[in-house]
Amino acid sequence: MPSDELPDDIALERVYAEYVRLGGICNDYIKNALGDIRLLGAIGALLVWDPLARLLELEARLHQPVTPVGFLVLLLVIVLVLFYDLLKQSIFFFHLSRLRELERVLNRRTLGDQHELFHLAGGWPGWFRRCHAPVARGFWGVFYLLVVAFPSTLLYLQGYLGWLIVYLVSALVLLGLHASCAQRVLRSLG
Repeated sequence: MPSDELPDDIALERVYAEYVRLGGICNDYIKNALGDIRLLGAIGALLVWDPLARLLELEARLHQPVTPVGFLVLLLVIVLVLFYDLLKQSIFFFHLSRLRELERVLNRRTLGDQHELFHLAGGWPGWFRRCHAPVARGFWGVFYLLVVAFPSTLLYLQGYLGWLIVYLVSALVLLGLHASCAQRVLRSLG
């Protein structure tokens, strides 16, 4: 409920306790989200392991080509993890919006409207646009490039042109869908 509609008889301690509870939920999300990079790293290791291991055998020729279906399966797993992360980010942003409402109540009741002692959730959208978003765009740009360029290059070098087209179309559609959904989630920041 918007802070202007909150009854005046709600105890400040109760509002602060809810603020602390939601802050803990958000901190747990951050810890878990940063741990997801390990999962993406493991997927990347799977993606790279076999082709690089065989390419480093300098005296041996590639007897078995990299499986194009394997790249498609890895792409699907990667996209699944990306969408799972978007679901978690959406829930985090919901909690963040609730924290902003509680910050308004706490600031209004403790300091009046002139100061903002509680400003973590309220300050996040501005910080995100100024500092976090440029770094995130760079990270996702490199990530998308690796997910598309590495398998595409190997498929091309091995002469799998049909599979290359299937992989590129699949990657562009799935990653484009992810980027579109990510933009929708980010617009919820306000």
